Amino acid sequence: MTVRTPDVIARNPSTDGFSRETSHNLVRAIRASLTAQSTDAAALLEAYVALDALGAARWLLDSGAVRALIPPARLSAALATLIERLPVDLNDDGREIVEAVARTHADALPPDALAALWSRLPRDRERTWLRDEVERALTAAPGNAGVLRAAVALAIQAGDAPRAHALLTRLGRADSTLATTTYVRNTRKTLPPTGAPPARVALLSSYTIDPLIPFVDLECHALGLAPEIYLAPFNTWAREVIDEASGLRRFDPDLVFLSVAIDDLIPSLSRGHVPAEVLAEEGEGAVRRVVEVAARFRTWASTPLVVHSFHSAFGGPAGILDGREEPSRAAWLAELNVGLAEALRALPSCYLLDVSDLLLRGSAPSGDNPKLRHLASMRLPSAGLPVIARAYARYIAPCKGLTRKCVVLDLDNTLWGGVVGEDGLSGIRLGHTSPGSEFVEFQEFLRALSQRGILLAVNSKNNPDDALEVIRSHESMILRESAFSAVRINWRPKHDNMIEIAEELNIGVDSLVFVDDNPDERALMRQALPQVLTVELPHDASLYRSVLEDLPQLQVLAVTEEDRMRVGHLYANRQRQEVKIDAASLDDYLRSLAVAVECARATPAMFPRLAQLFQRTNQFNATTRRYDISDVSRLSQDPAFRLYGLKARDRFGDHGLVAAALVRITAPLWTIDSFVMSCRVIGYGIETSLLAEVCAEAIAAGATRLEGEFIATSKNVPAKDLYARHGFAWRETTGAVERWELDLAAAVRVPPWIAREPQ
Repeated sequence: MTVRTPDVIARNPSTDGFSRETSHNLVRAIRASLTAQSTDAAALLEAYVALDALGAARWLLDSGAVRALIPPARLSAALATLIERLPVDLNDDGREIVEAVARTHADALPPDALAALWSRLPRDRERTWLRDEVERALTAAPGNAGVLRAAVALAIQAGDAPRAHALLTRLGRADSTLATTTYVRNTRKTLPPTGAPPARVALLSSYTIDPLIPFVDLECHALGLAPEIYLAPFNTWAREVIDEASGLRRFDPDLVFLSVAIDDLIPSLSRGHVPAEVLAEEGEGAVRRVVEVAARFRTWASTPLVVHSFHSAFGGPAGILDGREEPSRAAWLAELNVGLAEALRALPSCYLLDVSDLLLRGSAPSGDNPKLRHLASMRLPSAGLPVIARAYARYIAPCKGLTRKCVVLDLDNTLWGGVVGEDGLSGIRLGHTSPGSEFVEFQEFLRALSQRGILLAVNSKNNPDDALEVIRSHESMILRESAFSAVRINWRPKHDNMIEIAEELNIGVDSLVFVDDNPDERALMRQALPQVLTVELPHDASLYRSVLEDLPQLQVLAVTEEDRMRVGHLYANRQRQEVKIDAASLDDYLRSLAVAVECARATPAMFPRLAQLFQRTNQFNATTRRYDISDVSRLSQDPAFRLYGLKARDRFGDHGLVAAALVRITAPLWTIDSFVMSCRVIGYGIETSLLAEVCAEAIAAGATRLEGEFIATSKNVPAKDLYARHGFAWRETTGAVERWELDLAAAVRVPPWIAREPQ
């Protein structure tokens, strides 16, 4: 028969409208036309698949001419439809036919179809071809959730736990539904642990937040941490903090998140009109209750506490006239949150997380779900859970010392639009209208980053003269040359430049963040220097800022004056290096710097910076024991310890507070528990000055010996000979702890080129 069936099939793609005889006739006609190499072979194949998927699979397997007859895109679409339309109860013979078709035409199999096929095949035998095709599909579609699931299963089957963990993290990011994120968490539990550092996170709430746990788990793993999550029993948030035998206290968290609903604190909000004076009084009481619990937490815990802002499921009782009320419900809530923020600011290491703003900017539905509120006492929108967990990660990262120190930036199509070598100074896209305003906005954010102590550097393949002309003279350029602590503009491999930048800034390569619009450069960087955090930039430059804003590794829990001065410190250091080159000897150079130090016991004004030194210093750190601001405050008041801070300056500028020592007092022996110093002052004799101060105070207190402890890490090589260089003798090694001892009859002295300023 003459076949014009594609039109018929298009009008009715199922076989339900055909009799069995008509269907058989159509299938025979389509098969005959395909065999005859009809010019409309693609449409005929699609019709064949729609009518009889398994029959089409058999024909595809038998026909050697199909690749010549069917355009690749149409073949891919037909294969996807074929797998989608396979019967649920496909027997072993049918599965073998379909698998054979997939192997034969593997290069035309779309990622979704491959994932669907994998889900239909039994797991009882090895399929090397499938493993290879999953790898191919991952390259073509790295964010395809179905392919990622298949890759996870294959990695587990192969016993490759590290790869399975990495793929599970990618799967959780690709599909952020609760079902998939729960699957990710549960699957991890079946795998050997990663060996990553632990992150002990506690969740307290007045309502149900259990569904948040898998999302927090995912974000911790994405940071390279092994999460341990404590969920307090329902609505026990106050008792957990107050009760000395509570599960929270036994858990000993690194970080606590507290979410208390204003609707739980003030039930009358659901009842309609509440008099203004009553609303004000109950609001003040709600703030007071949360702050009292936070203050109680602060009496026994030094870890950060992050408190959710108040938001209500109920609008104002006046409807659209609420804005004319005095106060409006929205204004009342805003005022409560201002008061809550101010009260928390007065407590050490307490922070307010603005949940409403977070959900709004995170493009997640922020509205209340009445059904879940009544059935499960949930007050956070399901779609907002991944957004909230990512916000949690921004606190977890700095709490665990994961803040990176320097953002290294490409130039063309990263800091400005276009290629300066081709478009010229006037042709690049950089200005206050789009295209161009996106890059100005991005640079504004980068400037703000430097104000919280994050360094900026340039790593660009470019003609230096062309690129520097833009940086120095373009009227819309926000970041001038002085904003960058290191600049590499050349045609060398970028990973080589990256190593040089780290050496120049005296920081580890693992302290760098790499930002480049070119996916090939990003791939090369990940391959050559996996310890660098290479950011996956989107194609749309208007999203650059938000990507870096949300990056947990660029967050800090406190900003000190030293942070704000860091860029200036590095500029002054360049001047010091120029003087060093011209100096006749090292001694002449050191004397020419006119270094002066001021050493004193810790005062409250020093606490934020001292905590930062203990938390973030990796290289010149004798024991790498981490103390946060609450620890610093407590230890400074403990008579069994003395905590010292040292400030330094020279003729080129003020270094600020750059070194600290924590000493345990046990007569006649004093023991240096921790000794840290900023890497930017290595080589000036600053550490000798601090040791000299400790020696002098120990002698004045009647001590005869000074002991120093050292614990080797992969990063603290610069501190390895601290005690040996200053006359200490090795005494013993217990576990990882080396103990060095100094007879105070031979106390350390301040170097002759350093002036000691009075306290």
